[in-house]
Amino acid sequence: MLAQLAPDELDAYMERGSLRAYSDRTVVSAQGMHDILDHVRMDGYSLVDEELGIGLRSLAVPVWGASGAVPAALNVGVQVNRVSAAQMIKKLLPVLIGGAQDPSVLLP
Repeated sequence: MLAQLAPDELDAYMERGSLRAYSDRTVVSAQGMHDILDHVRMDGYSLVDEELGIGLRSLAVPVWGASGAVPAALNVGVQVNRVSAAQMIKKLLPVLIGGAQDPSVLLP
């Protein structure tokens, strides 16, 4: 959802808070976050690979509202030893994208 903020809104958000490490893979620099969010914006999804916690991998897609804003997201989390990142993208990403398209007409 952060990836869909306007640049000035994102900068204001980043200035209000601090980035905290949850694992040794967590990105804690503002520039690093901006780079990641640029990729999320281009790719249309976010893959978090042990950045929130060791052993946790998650995939998320935006749910676009009728207004063009992103009021929600759909996410799935897996254990890294059970599902690879490539498997998530190949098998789970299409399901998430499909699911995100259905409720979007109902959201503002």
